[in-house]
Amino acid sequence: MMPQRSKNTNGISLEQRQALITALPVFQTLTQEESQKLATLMSEVHFSQGVTLVSEGELVDCVYIIVQGEAEVYRQVIKKRRLTKQTITKIPIAVIRSGEALGLNDTGFFSTTGKRTASVMALTDVVALSLHMDALHKFLQNHPHLHSAMYASSEQLLRIKLIKQSLPFSRLSHERLLWLASRVEEKSIPARTVIFTQGEQGDYCYLIRSGHVEIVNQNEDGSEHHVTTLKHPTLFGEATLITNSPRNATARTLDDCELLVLHHKYLSELLESEKNVTKLVMTLMVERSRPLHNPHIIVNHRTSKDKQKIVILKNPDNGNYFQLSLEGWFIWEQLDGEQTMQEITLALADKFNIFAPDIVAGLISKLAKSGFISNVAIKKEDLEDKPLWMRLMIRIQHMLEFQIATDNADKWITLIYNKFAFLLFTTLGKTILLLIGLSGIIAFGFATVHVFQIFKMFPNSWLILLLLPPFTVLSIALHELGHALTTKYFGYQVNYMGVGWYWMSPVAFTDTSDMWLGSRWPRTAVNIAGVCTDMLTAGIASILIFVIHNHY
Repeated sequence: MMPQRSKNTNGISLEQRQALITALPVFQTLTQEESQKLATLMSEVHFSQGVTLVSEGELVDCVYIIVQGEAEVYRQVIKKRRLTKQTITKIPIAVIRSGEALGLNDTGFFSTTGKRTASVMALTDVVALSLHMDALHKFLQNHPHLHSAMYASSEQLLRIKLIKQSLPFSRLSHERLLWLASRVEEKSIPARTVIFTQGEQGDYCYLIRSGHVEIVNQNEDGSEHHVTTLKHPTLFGEATLITNSPRNATARTLDDCELLVLHHKYLSELLESEKNVTKLVMTLMVERSRPLHNPHIIVNHRTSKDKQKIVILKNPDNGNYFQLSLEGWFIWEQLDGEQTMQEITLALADKFNIFAPDIVAGLISKLAKSGFISNVAIKKEDLEDKPLWMRLMIRIQHMLEFQIATDNADKWITLIYNKFAFLLFTTLGKTILLLIGLSGIIAFGFATVHVFQIFKMFPNSWLILLLLPPFTVLSIALHELGHALTTKYFGYQVNYMGVGWYWMSPVAFTDTSDMWLGSRWPRTAVNIAGVCTDMLTAGIASILIFVIHNHY
């Protein structure tokens, strides 16, 4: 049952309120006028017997002065028995009565962490005066002669409350809220002041404590387009920090604003360590953005075994796949850089009679994380924040790992397959390849001894080693060609092929698109084809060595 609140002074007179306030040691230095002002800020609240006034572990959002009745202060202790069974035991601490305060001690706030340290339950019907932390903080701000530690504590409590009200930080633990509250900075900005400008780089994001902030876009002709108006307790400016890109809009105050300012290094630390923050920040970015799909994406339409039409997206930039349902494909088509998530949600409702903003936001967020959306991306690794030795190792790794690829491989692979390579997959073709591979394996068993004998026969036989790199590259290329041609045999698309090196070893790779999301047999056959190609090339090399040795 919620308490009944009233600011009506008919129940508890102003004089009674002042007497209760000044009787508390923490407020004894107040003048008559100051105690009267504080009394008018309090609300009269009523609690029925058995109702919990406050619960242990909650944020301290207000303080109470008991006027009538009694309440018990207690703590809950969880005791485990055996493996899983738990019992909760109430341990009484004290009983508070008329004239005593809840949440305050002689010098300030009872809690030093911002959390309630105990629960309080009404033993009888209770009448109390309630003072919210916002009102108390403003009062302390205007009366600095009161205990400075109390003002600092109220400031900390308000910061924690504000941060927790913001969506990205709503699931943070209390310890992390304390950590974050100690790292934000306060900033007062007058009305009609530009906070940041579209196109500039930024190191800070902002949390609105009071006031209103307008977000506008600058058009190419210099005109402005109003995007939205933000108010307490909204976080904004975080997109630049996450995507490492210039500000995508201009922010300015509409009236006097109080902001909490957070530096990018603290936001980055939260994104790295708190999965919930990362997820909620991405959701917030998606809700505000006008997502545009990556123009490089390759789209494959397929029909599943249960005759459902599906779409498989392939991102050639990073090798990621994404499967879409019919509704997902509709959402994908709306990602034109012009529509907001709200507009896309309404379009989905009109088309399929499905109103699901959470599903739309979740899908767009996942697409953004995988690189399928071009104007929303996770911030790239910043080498400058890492130690020197780590930066050197990463740069060396980049030097030793390199690849180039062609994204139109399917065109010429299809041409090769249709011209003559399809013959390799006939019964006769597979028989011939099998015989060559088996004879090569047999020859390989005898080749090792002959290799040493060849080196003894020729004075400059080390020159033969010069043939090793090109032959290795050739064998790798044939291996990937075997993958690609087998892919075409099963009717799938080859998105791209490439070559490169990994720690100075030549490599090649073939991307076979949505085959890897299909049945198991084509995938197995493609792998077998690569192994058979290796056997074939090794066998041919062994036969050549055997022939050269016998000839000389």
